[in-house]
Amino acid sequence: MKQVLFIRQRGLTLVELMVAMALMLLVSIASVALFNISSSSYKTVDASQELQDNARFAMEIIGQAARVAGYEDRVGPPTAGDLTDTVFGPTNPVNWRVQGANNAQISGSTSLNFGSNNGVNRSDALVIRFFGANLPDPVNPNAPKYAAGFPVPDGSIIDCSGRRVPYPSGSDDVGVSAFYVKLLDGEPELYCKSWNSNDASPSFSDTQIIRGVETLQVMYGLDTDADGIPNRWVSATTAWDSFTALTNWNNVVAMRVGLVLRGPPGSAQGQSATASDNTIYPLGKAFTGSSTEDGLVLTPANDGRLRRAYATTFMFRNAAR
Repeated sequence: MKQVLFIRQRGLTLVELMVAMALMLLVSIASVALFNISSSSYKTVDASQELQDNARFAMEIIGQAARVAGYEDRVGPPTAGDLTDTVFGPTNPVNWRVQGANNAQISGSTSLNFGSNNGVNRSDALVIRFFGANLPDPVNPNAPKYAAGFPVPDGSIIDCSGRRVPYPSGSDDVGVSAFYVKLLDGEPELYCKSWNSNDASPSFSDTQIIRGVETLQVMYGLDTDADGIPNRWVSATTAWDSFTALTNWNNVVAMRVGLVLRGPPGSAQGQSATASDNTIYPLGKAFTGSSTEDGLVLTPANDGRLRRAYATTFMFRNAAR
């Protein structure tokens, strides 16, 4: 007679099932939390790298303008038609090699106009002027480069838009790189205005530099003892003082430029519980010190955006007259 072996089978009890589900839920929650942390960290690192690249690019454009500020082609006309005194000299303050305005934007198509108290986050406006340089006349290589017959720029001098600047044929025909911040679709952007003398009707045109620039701050280094080294740092408002404007702007030998850039929403890890830790100094905390100049301190909104401040000091190579 055959014997049949019966194996008694048992399922999971309700308690065991609930414990298993709870453990699975905890593992899922931990996995999602880890993913969110990793994703958030990736966004922050990615945004930080992007801000650094954008700041480097913006400072390169501004620095390029600073290096040619007040540049004069020495083969220019030495007679009464010499444009150097007219443009960069003290007799024509509207055409100084460098000038600026606090808390302002720049407008105008045939002339530059500073706005009044309308800078984005109290951003400053900065204007830099310089001469261009021409190629020699291929027909008559010994002719002066400023001759009207062949005014072709050689490309050694460019403005903030990348446009080649020729040697001027008139007192207003100079290279211009003007920087300011304005809003476009709610996003602050660094813009530059440059003089386009190639059009049939020459005018100033706008060029976008980078998005996400919350503020642009500029301080100017004054040389008060003619040794080429700044003795004091002042804002544009101080440099525009009605009693010393001519002296001050012509004695500016350096500038310190500060930018605050912001990343996309969700790129920050959150703000500090200590309010003072969230304060941003566009020109650097040590440089700002106890100064109360407008715009030197920025308190950003708690909007989940990563923000970084970048500051650089530029010396002007070409002496003002």
